[in-house]
Amino acid sequence: GCVALLVSAFGMNDSMDNLKTWEYDDISHFESKLIINNGASLSDIDDVRKDVNGHTIMEQAIEIKAQGNEKTASLLILNDTNLISQTDKNKNPLSLSNTDISLSAKMAESLNVGVGDTIKWHVIGSDDWVECKITNIHGEPLSQGIILSSDKLDELGLNFTPTSIITSQNVDKEYDSIKSVTTLSEMKENWDEMSGSIMMMVSILIFFAILLAIVVLYNLGILSFTEIEREIATLKVLGFKTGDLRKLLLTQNIIFTAIGFILGIPLGFYLMTLMVDAAGESLYYIPSLTLGNIILSGVITFAVSIVVNLLFSSKIGNLNMVEALKDVE
Repeated sequence: GCVALLVSAFGMNDSMDNLKTWEYDDISHFESKLIINNGASLSDIDDVRKDVNGHTIMEQAIEIKAQGNEKTASLLILNDTNLISQTDKNKNPLSLSNTDISLSAKMAESLNVGVGDTIKWHVIGSDDWVECKITNIHGEPLSQGIILSSDKLDELGLNFTPTSIITSQNVDKEYDSIKSVTTLSEMKENWDEMSGSIMMMVSILIFFAILLAIVVLYNLGILSFTEIEREIATLKVLGFKTGDLRKLLLTQNIIFTAIGFILGIPLGFYLMTLMVDAAGESLYYIPSLTLGNIILSGVITFAVSIVVNLLFSSKIGNLNMVEALKDVE
């Protein structure tokens, strides 16, 4: 149990770090994101875009229907930009053409659809439903929904209405048509703050895993020592030295700990996947666990096991052989 808790805790830490890298290094390559005012004219937007050497994108909340399922999702319209990349669900680079309609992997799982299936969607606030066929499945850790080009949006009969401008420049200038500016570093800081509660949960898991290991191993040690007290006394009578008996107990304890550690790794990974599935519909990430954290889990487990074993091995020297060798009814 303690190994499973340690593995799941360290695995969650690895997964959250990988999610951050995936979103803010592998997918997002812009430095600043300028949120456009609702009343801004297209000419004003274009002036700002040229001034910051940026690209306009459109982001909207949408509703998707497929296979009898209905979900709220996000719509991302890209306008020939290399500042936002796409990846598949395994974080490999994915190239989308102007004619592609890509659905995020987690949304595809929720709707029970795949490439070649037809979905219906509409922008929230509009009654114009659009029917289209999925051509790609992409991996997106933070927002689930549809990605397509402005050309494809126009082909579907909808207008491209810019909501943001992304640029590789660090923008600190104010514009009348821009509501706010957010930098990528600020997004990372916001993510760190948001994930702080998860990191707190990880710390609590590690604490209780160590506490569980101490309590369980200590109680098992008491039971084990009581059970083999007569055997130890017999071995001492036969000439075994106290040091040899201590080594024997330590070896036995390490073997049992090793078996528990091996069994605890897959159990911990399974527990971690349950925690990932409970993260909500907007987050999508692959459970991951580094070799270093598996080794760290092992070091903690074996260290606790050895310390507890040493507490009981000291009792061998003080064992009352006369009492221990008495028959117990």
